[in-house]
Amino acid sequence: MKNDKKRWLAVFGAFSGVCLAAIAALVIYVDPFFQYHKPLPGFPYVLDNQLTQNPGIAKNMDYDSIILGSSMVVQFNTQWFEDILGLQTMKLPYNAAHAKDQDRILSVVEAHHEMPEAVFLGIDLLPYTNGTDVDAYPVPEIYYDNNIFNDVEYWWNRDVLLDYIIAPLAGKDEADDFHIIYGKNYYGEYYNAEYVLSNYVPEEKAEEFVPEDAYVEAATANMEEHILPHIRNNPDTEFFVFFPPYSILFWYDCLQDNEVDARLMEYEVIMESLFSCDNVRVFFFQNDPELICNLDRYIDYTHYDREVNLYMTECFASGEKEVTAETYQVELDELRDVVNQFDFSVWGL
Repeated sequence: MKNDKKRWLAVFGAFSGVCLAAIAALVIYVDPFFQYHKPLPGFPYVLDNQLTQNPGIAKNMDYDSIILGSSMVVQFNTQWFEDILGLQTMKLPYNAAHAKDQDRILSVVEAHHEMPEAVFLGIDLLPYTNGTDVDAYPVPEIYYDNNIFNDVEYWWNRDVLLDYIIAPLAGKDEADDFHIIYGKNYYGEYYNAEYVLSNYVPEEKAEEFVPEDAYVEAATANMEEHILPHIRNNPDTEFFVFFPPYSILFWYDCLQDNEVDARLMEYEVIMESLFSCDNVRVFFFQNDPELICNLDRYIDYTHYDREVNLYMTECFASGEKEVTAETYQVELDELRDVVNQFDFSVWGL
């Protein structure tokens, strides 16, 4: 009887070991997070998890330029960059991206891939006023480090197996397109003023004014710790740094919070730090009234439609909306005038 129990346990252990080995082999072979190799030809990969898939894409895909930023960049189609700029571009965004998120993924690129010819980096105001140690979301470090022993959490992960291997094979989802990675859900009918205004809740009017230099220290620290080292250490890479065009409603909130001057000063210190580097071009889209005052181009108070992303791509090629150390103050003054002169009463504000 004891021998039978031992034999049964041995068989069960061997069977379990074979099953675990088979699962690990399947995950490594398909590699839905691209930790070990490029995508398999013909496999219908699901591309919906920036935190887990970006590092593998950065390590193993072929590209000569990358797009970095927040949800403000997810609607870029990398086919535009090939057609307009002649670049094989990969998109590596993080929703609500902080400077630390950009630093982390750039470090992966530098460690595992030849540094690209061009980097297109979108910078948002709000995250750069946080501490330098702040992430947008908890980061699964196993996909960013080089410790293979951590990979057991990838090999034997139920969600990886079911959602990223079994479900695609079963035909539950169509293969996602790497050209529009993370940007396939485009709700065109909701990009209109009526929808934006119906969901917009303005800030209450603040009693105190935010000091003009309130965000200078944090923005400077984030640039110095997370962004500028990559620019300085890669002089042969051209960095296209751009400031996305939030709608005029964003600036109404800034008016309500008495922080317009503080936000403009934040732009100023970030731009000044960039102009100190010879391999940087700066593009400023925020002061275009025909764009930011047209709520039919937005789905909420900051997020614009895909055509705006196309327009920005065209500007990267043509040089339109580029600012320099000699012109940026004029651009900021124009934005201040747009904000201060706009008649928000047309929307009952």
